[in-house]
Amino acid sequence: MKTSVTELFGIKYPILNAGMGRVAFPDMVAAVSNAGGLGVLGAGSGAPEQTRKQIREIRTLTDKPFGINAPLALPNGKENAIVALEEKVPVINYSMGKGDWIIKAAHQYGGKVMASVNDVHLARRAQEHGCDAVIAAGHEGAGHVGEIGTFVLLNRLAEVLRIPIIAAGGIANGAGLVAALALGAGGISMGTRFWTTKEGPMHPNWKNKALELDVQDTIFSTRFDGIPCRQMKTVAAEQMASGRMLNLWEVFMNSFKIAKELEIPWLKLVKQTLSLGPRQIESMMRMSKMLKMHTITLTTGDLNTGMTASGQSVGLIHDLPTIAELFERILAEAKAAQQGVATAVAD
Repeated sequence: MKTSVTELFGIKYPILNAGMGRVAFPDMVAAVSNAGGLGVLGAGSGAPEQTRKQIREIRTLTDKPFGINAPLALPNGKENAIVALEEKVPVINYSMGKGDWIIKAAHQYGGKVMASVNDVHLARRAQEHGCDAVIAAGHEGAGHVGEIGTFVLLNRLAEVLRIPIIAAGGIANGAGLVAALALGAGGISMGTRFWTTKEGPMHPNWKNKALELDVQDTIFSTRFDGIPCRQMKTVAAEQMASGRMLNLWEVFMNSFKIAKELEIPWLKLVKQTLSLGPRQIESMMRMSKMLKMHTITLTTGDLNTGMTASGQSVGLIHDLPTIAELFERILAEAKAAQQGVATAVAD
């Protein structure tokens, strides 16, 4: 299978895992790359030196190309992008910020850069800055996505861009891959489908819960961290989305743990947060609570107090294969879907 994305990144199949923070760890990344796709590490707001260790760990697990996602607006986001450049990661995916400096630096050592975008304006800017590709993050996806549906956004970007497009949001099988390619994409990125695998780091309770859900069982709201975000429908997620007031004492106590995890001095974190203004302060407080809830999905598996991002594609997921098995299935499904379309057109 040759597409603009396989040619760009030197991979066998045009399939990426989403660079999910606190989810896309080295084992998952290496498994995707070893299966022929592009594994993408989720740096998120992790401590820079931890990110460096993870990059080096990936290199011990695979000799295939891999990438890293750095959300620039999050704490440690820019610092993690710098680490990726210092480590000469083959592919860097930035989001939530301006990445022209990343592009310039990566191109100096032969690296490739892709930007996550959710509208036409951002996609055009990424192309102007010299991005090698964009990830079109549609409304159906998990986490921070926009208001435009994946296939409408993808179809429009195919009209206005010259660089490869990777479709993300609502894709979980071979039929989705074929549909994305038909609309002008060079590949697909999947998040929910990859964390519901054997290599996914989530507690088994959450993986099994995902198998019970349908396409309507997610919540899209700005109440999680101040930015439009899609989460799996759980008791805790519904409470946050309802606008329930935060427990200020709980947030205060949790701030010490967050500062330690991010390896940022507590006073520095507080000063940075207070400098953002009232609206952003509330968003950061909500984000701290959301991060605490996400930790539960990795540890205790308590379905009543935990929370995790999930795309609408959760309703298309019915088992928990290995990543290698998932690749084989997607490719078989893609061939069947392609043949079905060819037959329908011929008729």
